[in-house]
Amino acid sequence: MSNDWQFPIDREIKLCNRMDELQRLNEGLEEIGAEVGWTARAVLDLSLACEELVVNIVNYGFPSGGEHHIDVLIQASPSSVEVKIEDSGVPFNPLQTADASTLLELEDRPIGGLGIFFVKRLMDDIHYEYAGGLNRFRMRKQFGYTHQNDDQA
Repeated sequence: MSNDWQFPIDREIKLCNRMDELQRLNEGLEEIGAEVGWTARAVLDLSLACEELVVNIVNYGFPSGGEHHIDVLIQASPSSVEVKIEDSGVPFNPLQTADASTLLELEDRPIGGLGIFFVKRLMDDIHYEYAGGLNRFRMRKQFGYTHQNDDQA
């Protein structure tokens, strides 16, 4: 994978810690994907990864309630994307949790853990840090194509 990340689009989507904000997040990702020419599959994969992280923040990041912000910073090009998700919720590194076992039958699996498993599978590079009172999760994806018409899978 190349370390040469060049991004013609640099955008921020500010969300509140509510589930109905997922629609705005997905619309923003679709808009960016259309601007840079990602395939529908690339947009879907990125949306799934972002949704998994934001849902966890909404459900567990602010146990005392109240309205809080989640910042989604997106740098995108036709061939790559970097997403940073930042929140001021309870410090939590999802990368330290054990991966959900995919070897067990569905009814034998413990609840939880599949979301970060999917994020790890969908992204090329993921990183978490807690600094300055913020959870900071960064993920990168290098696409194997550059134009929407090349791969519609």
